[in-house]
Amino acid sequence: MIAKIIPIKCVRKSNFSALIQYLTNPQDKSDRVSQIKVSNCYSDDQIAALLEIQNTQEMNKRARSDKTCHLVLSFPEGERLSLADLNAIEERFCDVLGFAGHQRISVVHDDTNNLHVHIAINKIHPKNLTIHNPYYDYNKVAKLCEQIEQEYGLTKVNHETVNDKAARVAQEIETRTGVESLLGWIKRECLDELTQPDNWQDLHQILVRHGLEIKERGNGFVLVANNGVAVKASSVDRSLSKGNLTQRLGAFIPSEHSAKSSQQNAKQYQARPLQNRIDTSELYARYQQEQNDSARQRTTQWAMLRHKRDQLIDRAKREAKLKRNIIKSIKAGRLVKKALYATAYQQFKTTIAVIKSDYQKAYQSSKARHSRMGWLDWLTFEAKNGNAEALAILRSRRSGQFQGNQVSAKQSHDGSGANSHFKDGLVESISKIGTVTYKAGSTTIRDDGKRLIVLPDTSRDALVDVLQVAMKKYGSHLAINGTESFRLEIAEVAAKNQMHVTFDDKRLEQYRQQLMKQYGVNKAQSVGQKRSLTSTTRRSL
Repeated sequence: MIAKIIPIKCVRKSNFSALIQYLTNPQDKSDRVSQIKVSNCYSDDQIAALLEIQNTQEMNKRARSDKTCHLVLSFPEGERLSLADLNAIEERFCDVLGFAGHQRISVVHDDTNNLHVHIAINKIHPKNLTIHNPYYDYNKVAKLCEQIEQEYGLTKVNHETVNDKAARVAQEIETRTGVESLLGWIKRECLDELTQPDNWQDLHQILVRHGLEIKERGNGFVLVANNGVAVKASSVDRSLSKGNLTQRLGAFIPSEHSAKSSQQNAKQYQARPLQNRIDTSELYARYQQEQNDSARQRTTQWAMLRHKRDQLIDRAKREAKLKRNIIKSIKAGRLVKKALYATAYQQFKTTIAVIKSDYQKAYQSSKARHSRMGWLDWLTFEAKNGNAEALAILRSRRSGQFQGNQVSAKQSHDGSGANSHFKDGLVESISKIGTVTYKAGSTTIRDDGKRLIVLPDTSRDALVDVLQVAMKKYGSHLAINGTESFRLEIAEVAAKNQMHVTFDDKRLEQYRQQLMKQYGVNKAQSVGQKRSLTSTTRRSL
């Protein structure tokens, strides 16, 4: 498992209410929020607890740091624990970090393949009204993660706290965006060469060959690509920090050639999708074109909105001036004119307020229609609109084997005809690794192209719908994988509902056939009893 405290660098962003509003928003998904739990508050009601936490934070006037701690616990793909276990784990993390007794609201999200828990903690103690900032939290969190993995039998994750920070940053950026970062590109393409030169001239030549340039900025160095993208040199590697470079190469000597003037056949960084077994060049070109068109439309529309707003304000000013001139020219007492001036001014203020309000609404509407989308966000949008190629690219990003409960075909299924099996269903969401969540009857189905993912707490009625969808997609011969209890329950559901399905596992298939015979005998006995009762009733009549 992975536990991480989400940093909030600006105090103005520390809004407990806004955080809870985001965490508890279902976002039109039926299974995004599995549980909302309030701890150490007088009321378990979410709204009442939120008001109590906000009041507690406002009572501390001295603290200048962030008053909210946002902790996220994420579990490996396919591994899901019960709500009771999640609550116990949440309690242990809060105790280890020193937040025992602090008010908090935890929200369990189950809308992705990785079950995760968001914990919003009030750093202000409800009784002492002092703020608590945990020190060396990453060490405490890493040790507790290892203990929980061992106790609950979870997949072990590397919790090494002395990792290569640059590698972690690059990996996190590229995982979230799906696009190669400049930091990651430098580390892969030329970092080894950059650590070898013993003078500035040789270093500049290596940088020029890769379309890069080193510049002084602030108290350090930055590496600038030919397209203007820059990254702090020390973030790439500590050997490229200003102190280490000047100690090794002497005082800094600027390059005589810029990155833009380097030869055209040199290696150059370009933001493009990460290496994939599927060719993404055509789709990425279309994505860039659409984003550029959207940016132009957004700029044009905003200019038109501002021009219209300014015109309306100018007209309101002219009308207000005309009213004042009319009031000035009429023959009336001083008090009457003063009242008329006040009325005209109030009307002018109201008109200006309406104009600005309409402008803000139109601006926000335009911003929502022409917002810039990331590469992965655009792919999910396209996939939801039926683009099979976009869905295939998302699914190709998946790494590792799924370990949870699942229903699939006997042989590996490549997910061809990706949208055909849910085209008639209501698609709720598509994750960034291509897991489609859609409605089938009254049940929510999760399909990653190769299998149907079944959550541990799925009811038997829902399992019937899952089996029906699986039979339509894979045929009547299915592979059932997961916990033993899940496999047995699937067999019981199939037998009880007389479903024409077989399983590839011989032992499970034998169990299903035995249940079919039992249900068949019970059904025959039930029918016989009904017939006997009917004939007896007729004779009595």
